[in-house]
Amino acid sequence: MAGAGGRRGPGLVALAVGVPVVAAGTVIVLAFAGAGPPEPGPLHRDAAAYLEAVGGGGAAIPAARPACPADGPDPAAELRRLAGAFGHRIVSSGESGDTAHLDADLLPPGGAEVAVVLDLRRSEGRWQVCAVTTGRTAIDPF
Repeated sequence: MAGAGGRRGPGLVALAVGVPVVAAGTVIVLAFAGAGPPEPGPLHRDAAAYLEAVGGGGAAIPAARPACPADGPDPAAELRRLAGAFGHRIVSSGESGDTAHLDADLLPPGGAEVAVVLDLRRSEGRWQVCAVTTGRTAIDPF
C-alpha cells in the first residue's frame, strides 16, 4: 500500500476470494478452500442414488439396465441379501471408457459393514449398476 511519499509498506487487505498480503512490494494471495468436499462426479452421483434407493427399500434406479448383460443377476437383490436395509459409504472408484468399478461399504443399522464392489456401465450418460461382488477391487501394480 502506498504510504507517505509513495513509499510502499506492509499491508493487509481481505477480499471475498482470498487474502492478498503486500510485503516488500510483493503481492502474495492466500486462498482458503471452501467448506466441504468437492462435488461428486456422475459416477459417484449415480451410484449413490442407486445405493440410497436400494438400501432404503425402494426400487433400484433405473429398474431396467439396458447397458448390462441380459442374463446377469439382479444387483439390487444381491445387495439386499448381503445387508437388508443399509446406508453406504463410497470408498474408491475407477473408470475406463463406459465401464467402471466402485468400492463401497454397506452400513446396515446395528450390523457389521459389508465391503462390496459395484460393476457399472454407462449408457446414455447414466451409470448403471450391473453386478455386485463382496470385497475390494484388487489393483495389479504391473
